[in-house]
Amino acid sequence: QVFNNYNQALDKVYKPQTWVDSAVWLDTLRFQDVNWFAAMHYIDIPFSDDDTPLLTPQEINALWAIEKSRHLLLNQYATAFDKGIALRILMHVVGDIHQPLHAVTRMSSEHPKGDRGGNLVLLDDNSIAKNLHAYWDKGGGILGGKKHNGMAYIKKRAAKIEQRWPCEVLVLDTTPIQWAQESHALAIHNAYALPMNEQYQKNAQKISEKQIATAGCRLGTLLNTIANDSVARFDSMS
Repeated sequence: QVFNNYNQALDKVYKPQTWVDSAVWLDTLRFQDVNWFAAMHYIDIPFSDDDTPLLTPQEINALWAIEKSRHLLLNQYATAFDKGIALRILMHVVGDIHQPLHAVTRMSSEHPKGDRGGNLVLLDDNSIAKNLHAYWDKGGGILGGKKHNGMAYIKKRAAKIEQRWPCEVLVLDTTPIQWAQESHALAIHNAYALPMNEQYQKNAQKISEKQIATAGCRLGTLLNTIANDSVARFDSMS
């Protein structure tokens, strides 16, 4: 309930968001040309196939956002409004970092500063996306598009994913750097394993479903840990 209160604390300034809608609130800001949080959506962990020198990821990134949000949610002096912002950032970025192309950039002679997580990798004509990053944002076709945005579809798809990938069989650690490293490996060995064909799409969809489930389970574990730590801190002070 306390997290619901934090979420609703933003209602006087922003359009009220359900628990589901608040998870994508950070993206809606980008559509409104509010880009203060843009660097928080990803971490450009570099790799190269042609020995192009690797650049260091920028300091403000998805891992930074998760840690700062967690810290603020544990801060007894922070306002409910500030904690609401931190909660929505946390909910969104934990999901983003499980999308393989949010944890990678390929540096090459063609793109010496990186391909922006596959955004600069243009794809041949297909019905899903124009570039590699967008293709994986859409889970190889299981997300995106008007028919996939309705609540009925989301609930149906979520139920299938939960049945196929229950939390008890997933790794529920709360170590964001490990999450990023897992996604980075998936990107190198799967997302960049072009050319695209039917088997590639099936693999992308399977990985995306598992990553969605893993992200949801890990987010739940993280929020429970934050709630328990908050109670422990309050008890120690009383």
